[in-house]
Amino acid sequence: MKIKKQKKSTSKNVMHLFLNLIFKNSKKKLIITFFCMLFFSSCYSQKKYNKLPKTNNSSLIVIINDSIISSESSISNHKETIEKMYVMKEKPNRKEHKFYNLSENGIVLVDMNKKVKTISQQELNSFFKINPLNEIYVNGYLIEHRDYEIATESIVKIEFIQPNTKNDLKNKTINIWMTSN
Repeated sequence: MKIKKQKKSTSKNVMHLFLNLIFKNSKKKLIITFFCMLFFSSCYSQKKYNKLPKTNNSSLIVIINDSIISSESSISNHKETIEKMYVMKEKPNRKEHKFYNLSENGIVLVDMNKKVKTISQQELNSFFKINPLNEIYVNGYLIEHRDYEIATESIVKIEFIQPNTKNDLKNKTINIWMTSN
């Protein structure tokens, strides 16, 4: 009686056997394709908002002249200086819109022909003797781009946030409330 030696199983052979077993049935192919598509679509979906545990969920943000973060009061206080206003109805895209993280409650884009008094993020941090490059939050939402300035007339309250287990901050930071919280 002759005994045939079995070939050593390599990872390539095992993978080939596994794929053959899975793809024998066309229904299985369909199900696996569906789950693969679901997996990859969720991998490439947009991230959630970067925010503090306490946020203002009722107030929209106004972006003036593409560079100034403000509140709704700037619209009502300066109606006569508004040249153009656009209310964003569709969900913005993080890659295309640098204000994405501020848009959870709505965004209004306004062009004004009036100079708005502002303070830069760096100036605000320096004024409070914090590292000038620290992150700043507005109504609990992270300002993800350093080039935005804050309309001073919209600031209602400035809060200092210490790092803790709830907020996952690395450094002490500033949260600017533009509406009563």
